[in-house]
Amino acid sequence: NFQDSKLNLHYPAKDAEDFYSYLLKEGNFAADHVKLLVNEKATRANILSELGDKWLPRVANPDDLVLIYISSHGSASDMDIGGVNYLLAYASGLPMQDLTRIIKGRVHSDRVVLVLDACHSGAADPGAKGLLRQGNLDAAELAQGTGQLVISSSQPSQVSWESKQYKNSVFTRCLIESLRTKGSATTLGEAFNNMKSKVQ
Repeated sequence: NFQDSKLNLHYPAKDAEDFYSYLLKEGNFAADHVKLLVNEKATRANILSELGDKWLPRVANPDDLVLIYISSHGSASDMDIGGVNYLLAYASGLPMQDLTRIIKGRVHSDRVVLVLDACHSGAADPGAKGLLRQGNLDAAELAQGTGQLVISSSQPSQVSWESKQYKNSVFTRCLIESLRTKGSATTLGEAFNNMKSKVQ
């Protein structure tokens, strides 16, 4: 849910809760190593504070795997004079440049996986997870020179969808199912290849 209820999607909070549950129950993540922010707790200030000061820099060591998962609306860079891409937090936009700057500057691990479940085409169709019809977040730009792996739900010209058959986004549901393929022996590459055709 967003402060402006007209922007509400059906499943981002459930997607985040399901992914959180997967990490704890099947992904071998310790409970004190996973932080969940949804709805009114997923403000720009809270997200940046947890990633930059209060929590993640204190628990992530150099050899740790850091995984950041975001499910929300994405906005087109042409909505902003400076050409900034945004993810929508509870009451305001979260500039992608701020997010990547904090990850680079404050997280002491080079092993960072950023999972984005948001429209990259920005189509404003019913059930789509974008705010505009034109170009949106380009995940490839986020990964340049950062040592990050970015897995996104769609390419810049595509739309991400919430399912009409089950209570999740198509991407998150397929991601979790694909990570379960071989249990804890499933590699990220295998999961990605497995889910790619399902999501398309």
